[in-house]
Amino acid sequence: MTSSTHSAVQPIDRREFLKTIGGGITIVFAFGIPGASAQRRRRNAYPDDFNAYLRVGQDGRIACFTGKIEMGQGIITSLAQMLADELDVALDQVDMVMGDTARCPYDGGTTGSRSTKNYGPPLRRAAAEARHVLIQLAAKQLGLPQDRLTAKNGIISDNQNPGQKISYARLAQGKAIVRHAEGKSAPEQYARHTLCGKATPRTDTLEKVTGEAPFAGDIRLPGMLYAKVLRPPAHNARLKTVDTRPARQVPGVTVVEEQDLIAVLHEHPDVAETALSKIKAEFDTPDTFPNNETLFDHLEKSGTSERIVTQDGDINTGRNSCETTVDTTFSHHYVAHSPMETHTVLVDIGQDGVTVWASTQSPFRVRNTVAETLDVPPENVRVITPFVGGGFGGKKSGLDIVQ
Repeated sequence: MTSSTHSAVQPIDRREFLKTIGGGITIVFAFGIPGASAQRRRRNAYPDDFNAYLRVGQDGRIACFTGKIEMGQGIITSLAQMLADELDVALDQVDMVMGDTARCPYDGGTTGSRSTKNYGPPLRRAAAEARHVLIQLAAKQLGLPQDRLTAKNGIISDNQNPGQKISYARLAQGKAIVRHAEGKSAPEQYARHTLCGKATPRTDTLEKVTGEAPFAGDIRLPGMLYAKVLRPPAHNARLKTVDTRPARQVPGVTVVEEQDLIAVLHEHPDVAETALSKIKAEFDTPDTFPNNETLFDHLEKSGTSERIVTQDGDINTGRNSCETTVDTTFSHHYVAHSPMETHTVLVDIGQDGVTVWASTQSPFRVRNTVAETLDVPPENVRVITPFVGGGFGGKKSGLDIVQ
């Protein structure tokens, strides 16, 4: 997954980025999705051909950069399978770099079960082009025609003399090569796939079973404190009196009091929670505000006017043909998304930039929203998305973070 470094981010353009990649072979390719998606990319100042890419490192490992995030749906494995199949390498040779706005190409968000559908085909095309580029380089190194070479398990060998071979790692060693995918190399036929379509253990299983998988709430920075906020018992409740002295007696606790905001801070969240429970507060709660018994009547009276969404047939004919008519009202309390991981965000504001670790389905939306909120350029904001514990559409807006 993504790196947990918390250094500030310097603005960097495409030229500067490519200068920093060091040795290795980078394949740059375009999605080729017309219309609104392309317009969004242009608005985010990314070149049209810089929408996604992969890299063959000096050690022969393959990095796949994607703005998509892993929230339990399994694309950390399935995208790696696609890449490994096209490059003819082992699955454990692929490193997924996901949801890091400083390292990955722009992406509108991981929503609507569209990651495989939208990102899979261009990823395959880029991997096929990467295989083609590697064979070109191998042909030059070995002094052989390209049509005599075959790639398998990260090795390119001569069909007529298997002893004549060279590895991806050796081809990439000491080089900083950038190639633009031109779409000339077609992906392999599905019949030749050795990973896709086969039962494959998820690559993040061990991390998650052992508790080593990093989520946003697991990130720790030096000197970081946890805050527990005193919440009112109901909407529109007003704080009348508060006694924070018992909380202040807990060792290491800092209490913040700013008008109606009461917060308890400590380096350990459980200690902050214990101290918060010691605060004695009295609230003035209005009786007129809707409660569980009066909520539905309130919603019905304050609701918007009715409108017909679609209409067909004759309702009176249907009613007259019914043997039994049931007239009743069904009500259900408010239901919110409830993923295993709550909304979590950590922000580190430095002199040169802002780094955000966020539980989000849309890292680039968060980047733009944070930049607007803090009044800094978007390129000075880096959003890093570790594993996300479910979202279901409830973590796709940047507003979820800044609020």
